[in-house]
Amino acid sequence: MAERRAFWQDVVCDGFVPVHVKPLQDEPFRGVIRADRLGAVRVSEVSADANRVDRTPRLIARSDAEYLLVGVLERGRAVISQDGREAVLRPGDIACYDTTRPYTLLCREDLSMLEFMLPHRLAHLDSGETVGVTATRFPATEGVAALVSPFLTRLARHSNDYVDSAESLSRTTGDLLATMLAERRPRPSSDLQAARRTTLLRVRAYIDQNLADPDLSPERIANAHHVSLRYLQKLFSEEQTTITAWIRQRRLEGCRRDLAGPYAADRTVASIAARWGFMDPAHFSRIFKAAHGLSPSDYRYAHSGGR
Repeated sequence: MAERRAFWQDVVCDGFVPVHVKPLQDEPFRGVIRADRLGAVRVSEVSADANRVDRTPRLIARSDAEYLLVGVLERGRAVISQDGREAVLRPGDIACYDTTRPYTLLCREDLSMLEFMLPHRLAHLDSGETVGVTATRFPATEGVAALVSPFLTRLARHSNDYVDSAESLSRTTGDLLATMLAERRPRPSSDLQAARRTTLLRVRAYIDQNLADPDLSPERIANAHHVSLRYLQKLFSEEQTTITAWIRQRRLEGCRRDLAGPYAADRTVASIAARWGFMDPAHFSRIFKAAHGLSPSDYRYAHSGGR
């Protein structure tokens, strides 16, 4: 029994971050973790008997892991404690906790939980900004969580179906979580910061919807969102990029996925480039090679198994 518990401790630490795990029953302990990765998001399905998980200051000092953990309870009942709060979860509920600070996950009965571990940046946060939303229950029947809960469940259940869209879906996951968490984050003395974040998320979504349009420009985007071009440029400057660079990056990512995936195998390189807004094949070839070290044709061949 002791060996089984020690093995489970190692499995949990390897799958997430260093923690102490304490089973809460005497009979043989049962636990299973099925893990996968979707871009920058690690997706895990955990089924286990009653147990307690603690991330302590000492363990945090030994590990520099900085992640946001988001749990979706599927079966059982769980209590998450962090930052002076406690969230009691029922099936479908969502809660998050931060690996940079102590937390406790208490399950007094057998449970099944989906866990999503992602870098703070993906949810447009840093570790200090999560203090106001950790150990907070997001019911699956209310607000943005009513959309996020089934989305995350589907993503975890069928992650293998989305390999070709992994990076895009990981960003979508981060954006949805950022929107959900924004419902509960403490309002600053001014709403300016929250308004900027909301505008930035809307602008990014607008860009993704219009990447194929070669006439997509910063001016057009600013007009569509009723803000000045200077304000729009400042939003992206705060993210250490420019709006032009962001559009180019998103277009290149779309081209790279098409070139590497089987679903565009019958398309020419020029048609793939045009599909993502690059109308000059020579210009596209130069910037693609600068970004990925290979010409578009060579990149396609390298990721096609020599087909």
